[in-house]
Amino acid sequence: MAAAQLGPPGASEGRPCAAGLGVGVEMKKETEGLCPTAVSEEKLQKAQEKSLRQIFGLSQTLRNLEDPSGVKSPTAIVQNRIQEHCQRGKAFFSQGEWEKAVICYSKAINLDPQQVEFYVQKAEAFLQLCDFQSAVLNLRKAFSLSSAKEKYVVRMAFILYLQGQCLFDQEVYWDALESFTRASELQPDNSVYRRRSIACLAALNRFRDCFRLVSEELDQDSKNPDLYILRARLYEHFSQAALCYQDIQEAIALEPQHEEARVLMQRLLKRAQKAKNQAMNKALKGNLKDALLKITFAIENSPLDAGYFIFRGTLHRRLKDFNSAIDDYIKATELCEEEGAEATEAQRQLLLTYNDFAVHCYTKGFFEEAVLLLNKALKAEKNEKGLYVNRGDCLFRLGELTFALADYQQALELSPMDFSLRRRVGMLLDELGLQELKDRKYQRAVYCFSGAIENNPRMPRYYLHRAKGRLFLQDVMNAKEDVIIALLLDPENEAVLSVVTSLFPGQPIQDIISSKIADVAKAILERKLQACPYSNSPAKLKWPSRALEDEPDAESEALEQPESAPQDSESVISPCVMEHELYKQIAISRGKVSKVSTALLEEKR
Repeated sequence: MAAAQLGPPGASEGRPCAAGLGVGVEMKKETEGLCPTAVSEEKLQKAQEKSLRQIFGLSQTLRNLEDPSGVKSPTAIVQNRIQEHCQRGKAFFSQGEWEKAVICYSKAINLDPQQVEFYVQKAEAFLQLCDFQSAVLNLRKAFSLSSAKEKYVVRMAFILYLQGQCLFDQEVYWDALESFTRASELQPDNSVYRRRSIACLAALNRFRDCFRLVSEELDQDSKNPDLYILRARLYEHFSQAALCYQDIQEAIALEPQHEEARVLMQRLLKRAQKAKNQAMNKALKGNLKDALLKITFAIENSPLDAGYFIFRGTLHRRLKDFNSAIDDYIKATELCEEEGAEATEAQRQLLLTYNDFAVHCYTKGFFEEAVLLLNKALKAEKNEKGLYVNRGDCLFRLGELTFALADYQQALELSPMDFSLRRRVGMLLDELGLQELKDRKYQRAVYCFSGAIENNPRMPRYYLHRAKGRLFLQDVMNAKEDVIIALLLDPENEAVLSVVTSLFPGQPIQDIISSKIADVAKAILERKLQACPYSNSPAKLKWPSRALEDEPDAESEALEQPESAPQDSESVISPCVMEHELYKQIAISRGKVSKVSTALLEEKR
């Protein structure tokens, strides 16, 4: 019955034991927050002390036992294990045992998945194992948990770059491109990642995409000669030699001793020189179109050589592509030094091209366009008589006789001893005189005919026309002198004979030539012939034997020293029209005027 004595009083009466009392106390503590007015803490402690006295009495032996030494709470145990895994992970990492380090950091993460540093350390261990994907995944987890995100972005981009470089070295270019692209997306300002993407695209022969990225790089970094060289190579691949040349020039300007740039430049120049030599050979054989293709290729490879443009301009000119020729000569002028030989040649060829273009327009009947082109030529060169002559011819065809005369006279000032110019001036003055005669302005008509005679005293027609004008002015004596001179120059001209008959009625021609007035006329003619350059003396004068009014081209055939036709060479001003052709045109228009003047003369009589 001793057990019964150790038990608490009233135990047999259904009272709660100490254990039951303890549970009840705990439940009271949990519910105290919910029902604070149920039992106070002080009452609870008194009840617990009373319960312990009932169990142990006054003995303190069992009541003062403490917790065993070293036993901690579960939280402390977990923290200890985390620290242990972390320390072991660092130790393994420092010893190069990265797989064991990964295991340790994984265990630490399992115990504390919110610790950012564990993911970072685990990522570094994976990086040492070249497991780039796992390293990036762990850094992404650290990125999502941390507030300082930038450093993790930089590290992820770098790991992706390393992954791409390894793949590139293994020639797995598509995967390498993906890694570099992802690294560039994380760090758009890092040019190294973008340029490695360019290398991948080049290795994959995706040159268009490669060119696009290189151009974007140059927009951001225009002082990098290597980028210019890279784009130059791409231009060369696309057969765009001119743009290739420009990029090489840019690279050399940034770094004059850039070895690769100089090698590329020499290659382009050699290629250009070879093409020019081929063009010259084809041009000598008359194959101008193929020569044009070759010299164009040379210009693409060396677009700053003025000589190439001059040569191509000459080919264009010979093919009558005058607009292209003008463009080439202007470009050559821009590239040349102002006082150099090439600049002089380019200016000369430009002048000739304007003139040849004007001649072409003249032959097609586009006289106004021809005048505009000759105006451009004369703006650059005011001492070329051929340009004035050609513009005078065009103005004559436009009916601008006064302006045409001014051009002929300007040309004559530049070459006073040129008898062919005097013939042109005389011809035009005669035409102006006939127009004045038609308008009944007889004094002005006589003045024009006199000017024509001064420039070309060998033309009997001029004297005959002046005689008609003087008759309208009642100057009969001088009119007779002019008619006799015309008779001396062309005794078989029917037009002259008809006027002689009307002025000297009933007199034989021999008597008229032997008269005193004929002596005066001979003296006047001799004086005029001596004053005119390149005109034969009276003793050697061969009188024309054909009537000028009957044959449109008789004037050119009657000339003692006809003008030789200029040769169509590379340095001669080509004429718009040959002199004898111009005379034919004048003779056609002269027929109408002559009929009018003859009718007026008959009316006057």
